[in-house]
Amino acid sequence: MRWPPWAEACLGAADALADEAFDRERLSVLVGYSAALRFQMTTIALVIGAIAHAGGAPLILVLVWLAATILVRETRAASLLRLNRGAAPIAERLRRTTGWTLALGAAYGASSIFMMHTDRAFDAILTMILMSLSAGAVSTTFTLVPALVAFAAGIALPLCVLWILGGGDWLDWTVAGLVVLFFGVQVRFAQQNMRMFADSYRMRLENAKLLSDLTAERARLAAARDTAVAADLSKSRFLAAASHDLRQPLQSLALNCGALSRMAMSEPSREIANDIGVGIDALRRMLDALLDISQLEAGAVAPDLRPISVERLLEGLCLRQRPAAQAKGLALNWHAEPGATVFSDAQMLQRVLANLLDNALKFTERGSIELGARRVGERIELSVRDTGRGIDEADQALVFEDLTQLHNPRRDRALGHGLGLGIVRRLCRLLGIEVGVESRLGEGTCFALRVPISAEASAPVMESAPWQPGLVARRVLVLDDDEAVRSAYRAALSSMGCEVSVAANLRQAEAALDTAGIEVALVDFRLADDMNGLEAVARLRQRRPGLAALIVSADTSAALRELAAQEGVPMLRKPVTDALLATAINNALADAAAARQPAQGV
Repeated sequence: MRWPPWAEACLGAADALADEAFDRERLSVLVGYSAALRFQMTTIALVIGAIAHAGGAPLILVLVWLAATILVRETRAASLLRLNRGAAPIAERLRRTTGWTLALGAAYGASSIFMMHTDRAFDAILTMILMSLSAGAVSTTFTLVPALVAFAAGIALPLCVLWILGGGDWLDWTVAGLVVLFFGVQVRFAQQNMRMFADSYRMRLENAKLLSDLTAERARLAAARDTAVAADLSKSRFLAAASHDLRQPLQSLALNCGALSRMAMSEPSREIANDIGVGIDALRRMLDALLDISQLEAGAVAPDLRPISVERLLEGLCLRQRPAAQAKGLALNWHAEPGATVFSDAQMLQRVLANLLDNALKFTERGSIELGARRVGERIELSVRDTGRGIDEADQALVFEDLTQLHNPRRDRALGHGLGLGIVRRLCRLLGIEVGVESRLGEGTCFALRVPISAEASAPVMESAPWQPGLVARRVLVLDDDEAVRSAYRAALSSMGCEVSVAANLRQAEAALDTAGIEVALVDFRLADDMNGLEAVARLRQRRPGLAALIVSADTSAALRELAAQEGVPMLRKPVTDALLATAINNALADAAAARQPAQGV
């Protein structure tokens, strides 16, 4: 829309925003004020008529003016409402609005004719009323400055003429000049209000754009988050499926290597067998670490928080690692305040300390390793302190990063893969445990964990017992759908003195159970049949109540562990070494025997 030059000067800052949306906004605001002030404008007209008649103006003239003014006022109001809703180009609608506003100003300005019949006192009162009406228009028509100019000019021009023609003395000319000056002030105020309105409109547009951009950004981030969550879920599903397939051949290798180590062979052959065992163990630990990290990153692990005895926890860790420490000539000790109890997940906390202890054993050549526990405020500080190589202060922030091995530049696999402390960091974050490290080069290292104190009685910590290979003549049933794994179980268990029956499915397992005098069943959780290992154990126990059983699985989720515990079936994580297998079978047989004792006494 383009205005005449005199109108563009009035538009000022709004000219840059004179687009169609802005023009519609200007018209809408003006029409809104017009509709809201219809009663007030009519009242002013009646007051002007009453003053004029009281001052001597003929009644017929007053009535004609009133009728004409009210007619113009109402016609303008109705026309503006139609224009605001109309479909005509906005430029045309604004011009019509200006025209109707000029007509209204001229109608009110026509009341100046009453000055021909009144004295100066009434003329002054009428002039004040009309100037006040004109000033009020600044706040109602400022969005369309040409309309304000038209309305104010329609009032000011007749007043000036009547004051000049009234007598022609200096006072009349002064009043006429003041009317012109006041008209200019009104236009100036209207311009300023218009600039403020334009700035406000611009700010609303910018805010709307910012809000739109923010909404779009939120939508993009939500989509990215959903994609990431879907990717994590997909990764978790893939790892859950791949874990079993990855561990199956590793299970076979571990069992066959254990059986091989017990065979008579030459010294060079035994060294080769030992090297194979070391490689299998390294591969197992690497696979365990990678899968653990994946599950922790995917949020697939939930802690089972319970009271834990600190004394039993540290004692168990030392008992398991003391042979390795003694083999290196290291002293391994522990100390804790009597009765100290923390509130955490027993298996996760045990895994954290085991990783720290394993790290200390790898990088300590002489001296000692000490596990300690002391109270610090409302927490128990568990520490693993060694006299090893130490860590430079500049490198201490890096030790918890994945695949970081500061003292293993040649990537010696005997020193691990740099994943243990990454798992420590993730588990501590999951458990809400503060973890820190203090170290000096050549003086050793101390890792410290601050675990919340528990006021309740502690729960037992699960500890792995040393291998007790007393399995001679034990009758074991192996149910696994993988032929290579069945063969490895047979070789490993037979080398330990067991009588082994193998089955590829439940039907074969039930047949063996009826004929072979089976004492314990070793069942894979993931079977080819339309059932899992726990369901298979339940079917076998229907035929042989009280049968000792073990589940072997690559899945070690908390849900599966809890389900197995509810069914009274211990669960082993693949790959299972022959030593752990022997211990688990002995424990399962002992538990089954203990469960039968009350019945035998009846």
